[in-house]
Amino acid sequence: MIYPSEIASAFRARERNSSKYSVGTVTIVGGSNHYNHAPVIAGIGARSAGGGLVQLVVPDASRICAGALLPEATFTKLTPTCVPPRADVTVMGMGLSTSLNAQAVVSRVLSGSSGRFVLDADALTILAGWYAAGQSSSLPLQQQLVMTPHEGEAARLLSCRREEIAADREAACRELVARYRATVVLKGAGTLVMSSDGQRLWQNTSGNPFLALAGAGDLLAGMIGARWAYTKGDPFLATCAAVWMHGAAADQLVADREDMTLVNLARQVGRMRISFDQ
Repeated sequence: MIYPSEIASAFRARERNSSKYSVGTVTIVGGSNHYNHAPVIAGIGARSAGGGLVQLVVPDASRICAGALLPEATFTKLTPTCVPPRADVTVMGMGLSTSLNAQAVVSRVLSGSSGRFVLDADALTILAGWYAAGQSSSLPLQQQLVMTPHEGEAARLLSCRREEIAADREAACRELVARYRATVVLKGAGTLVMSSDGQRLWQNTSGNPFLALAGAGDLLAGMIGARWAYTKGDPFLATCAAVWMHGAAADQLVADREDMTLVNLARQVGRMRISFDQ
């Protein structure tokens, strides 16, 4: 399997003296009583895409879930006043809920020092609520952001109907970029990625309908975090690489007639990543 030439620079060989820190550290912030597996799935995505150190900031229930699936991860208990460990990239929102406590967590993390953040799921809904309420002071201004909405989340972020997003996906990307100053991943068939300056647009051609699977987006969020942490550079390029790998791994599973499960998908991502980063 050959990656597209336009994202070739996102794949580079690991140095022989690499450490878990040099290949990228990723902090995952998420989870709630109802969705305790979501941040663990993101953590698995980060590991499969090459994260050297995955740090989970999650409720106790999520920590228990991670015991068998992600035993190498470190843990910080998720509370409204917790301080997530520093990382090359922080991925936030999977299963977090939109409660007042969750809003306090998102506000606290984003109002800290500048950094790299991937915002997914409930973090996007919280951001949309702040914008709709005119709470501009709550919006992140200094950070580098990647936002990963599906069409429904994009509609909330833009205060419009989902049908409007579907009717002109490129225009929706441009409006999201203009409003939130983030690299935008508009998920769906032919996922679009647009750079935070609106100058670059890339449409993914990998993937298939069997990716319509709960948790696939959580896995992708973690993958984006890991690829960005690995390259430590252009978020647009790293994001395109993760999106393509996610779909290409699914295509390989279908070609091999393998069951489309999150575990199988993560394993296939890992196989691809090892071959690409050698």
